[in-house]
Amino acid sequence: MPTPTPLVSVVVPMYNDSRTVDLCLRSILEQSYPAVEVIVVDDASTDDSAALAAAHPVTLVRAERNGGPGGSRNLGVRHAAGEILFFLDADLAMHPDAVAQAVEIFTEHPEYGAVFGVPDKEPLFPEGAVGQYRILQYHYWRKSAEGLVSGGFYALGAVRRAAFLEAGWFNGALRQTEEIDHAERLAALHPMLLTSRIRGRLSDESRMRPLLRKAFVRSRLRVPFYLGRGRAMQGMETPGRAVASALAGLAVASLPLIAWQPLTALITALAVTGFVLTDLGQYRFVRRERGLGFLAFFTLAHLLVNAVVLAGLVAGLAQFAVSRRFRRMYTLDAALTRDGDADVDGDGGSAGGGDGDASPGAAAGPPTRARRIARRLRTWYGRALIGLAALWLLYAVLRRSVSGRWHWAILLDATPPVFLVAIPLLLLVASAAACGRRRRWAAALALPPLLLALVTGSGLNWPALWHGERTVPAGALHVVSFNTQYWAAATDVDRLYDLVHRQNADVYLFQEHVVWQAGRGEDGYLRLDDDARLAAEFPGYHIARRGELLTVSRYPIVAQPAVGTGAELEPDAPFGRVFARDKVLRTDLQVGSKVFSVYNVHITVPLAPDLDPFSDFDFDSYFRRKFDWRRAEIRGLERDLAGNPHQVLISGDFNASASMRDLDGLRDRADDAIRANNDFLPLSWKFSAPAGFDWDSAVNRSFPFWRLDWSFTVGPVRVHRYDFRPTDGISEHRLQDLWLSL
Repeated sequence: MPTPTPLVSVVVPMYNDSRTVDLCLRSILEQSYPAVEVIVVDDASTDDSAALAAAHPVTLVRAERNGGPGGSRNLGVRHAAGEILFFLDADLAMHPDAVAQAVEIFTEHPEYGAVFGVPDKEPLFPEGAVGQYRILQYHYWRKSAEGLVSGGFYALGAVRRAAFLEAGWFNGALRQTEEIDHAERLAALHPMLLTSRIRGRLSDESRMRPLLRKAFVRSRLRVPFYLGRGRAMQGMETPGRAVASALAGLAVASLPLIAWQPLTALITALAVTGFVLTDLGQYRFVRRERGLGFLAFFTLAHLLVNAVVLAGLVAGLAQFAVSRRFRRMYTLDAALTRDGDADVDGDGGSAGGGDGDASPGAAAGPPTRARRIARRLRTWYGRALIGLAALWLLYAVLRRSVSGRWHWAILLDATPPVFLVAIPLLLLVASAAACGRRRRWAAALALPPLLLALVTGSGLNWPALWHGERTVPAGALHVVSFNTQYWAAATDVDRLYDLVHRQNADVYLFQEHVVWQAGRGEDGYLRLDDDARLAAEFPGYHIARRGELLTVSRYPIVAQPAVGTGAELEPDAPFGRVFARDKVLRTDLQVGSKVFSVYNVHITVPLAPDLDPFSDFDFDSYFRRKFDWRRAEIRGLERDLAGNPHQVLISGDFNASASMRDLDGLRDRADDAIRANNDFLPLSWKFSAPAGFDWDSAVNRSFPFWRLDWSFTVGPVRVHRYDFRPTDGISEHRLQDLWLSL
């Protein structure tokens, strides 16, 4: 016996949709699913939409007066016989298998109450720039939110009739936000799915002014919904997008101030940057689909729309404070409005505006005890936030002032650079929840350290946001630089060689090629006598070594001049002294007709993390000695670079983060290779965690927040690609992988 086919009633609310209704109805009548009835509700249109609809084999229902989409859908449901209700807006044409896909999903998951579709990234008609912006944004937000949701997209979605009636009818008093109200009630009873298995092409606003008006009204009317439920909808509404609206408002509001105070441009630039970063995947999607030119327009349009959304939210909050009826607009009994009729107007009428109360003589009354407690907590929250922001500002200024100039500064410099950005940004966002002057003071104190971090060493690799995967031309020079963690003493040297040979590099720069004996402190470093194995493992390569530094090159080594503090050592200096003081190995390589200088670097560690702060150890002498050694090593490298006429690569473990000022002089003389890296936050070292650098390790491993390994070039050296690669648990450091051309 064949399985019965459930009847699907497609309900199409229509108001002045003569441009699109013909395509919409054709898409329904051409569905691959056989059991479909079509109910078109003409919501008192003033154009020829009804005549166009009547030309199709559909049931045309005419409303006596315009009641909005919620009332029209209610009216359509009353005339529908299907056990599945498929709501489709008249400006949308669905794919031929949309209804069949909805029925199939309901069959696979009988627990679902509703399934909603995703509009295509291509519009129903060729659109101008504004229309393309809106369609792409719609598509991306819904595509990225696929899965179980609490918000509904009734322009393209199916609901089980039983679930619809259980949740109640659309609130006919609401004209702009009836979807979120109904979906919230439905989601409380049954799971709802957003899926791209159901698709269609949409025609949306093609002019900016009506788009902005719609964004303002909808955001204003959402205020009592959000405040009444205490949460955003699951799916498209993410915390990042809420922050984006705040940043958009800040960017737009700060623009007029630039003429008065040009420094305000930094605030604008910072706000726009944060705005883009909150939803970076969206902008990458737009660039991929439409290119950089349209991406610029998309970003500006989205910034403007989000600023208007914020303005709508502010207006809604003000209205929420003074209008009881506005506060209660989502608490109306939906059963009383099942015909789509109401005595209030949801689009700026008495439900969405006005100052009156629901009943005569109603008054807000004195604040409740809970409200007084909340106000007191908010006051103390603002004060605590100001204190924290002031302390962080003091720390940021002090750290910047003494970094690289005072031997105790290492304790201040130990903060990961990304924290220097994240903490004041968090304080800045948190200031929005303070009230009155405390909000302004907290924001004013949090902004300077944020700007200071961004312009003086945040560790963020901004070029990674706009360049894609880089290609490496034939004949490029391949260089690998790697701190080997005492030549893989904690793992196995065979694993180290296996890792190294897989790189197949032209030049290897190894640090910590040394024997380390635990428990002897700085006296525990001994020479590693493995010349025979090195020759066997690297046949045909040229080898240079000094102290802990080992350079292995496929190209001939034509010179090996001593550099900096290494040049001051006597020829027969003991290995321990060479290890401690010779921290730069320069090798001049003959690459074709050119001499290429390669500096293998391992700058002295400024601080041993395992020192006991409660011991009687002489920390002042220790920090001073380490500070003096580091400065001498870096200054010696800078002096040698100044007199070197060749093209140069400097690479290794500098034991310095992006925020430390130790490398300022080197940065002035050389170019950081990080421009060729695709990581927005490049990291190369994690304390006490010799393992892979997956992002989940930020939770289950220790401190994956630093980049201590660096590569620089001097002269016409082009770096094609620069990556930090995992080292199979051999070292706490990642391997630096460079491809370059001379």
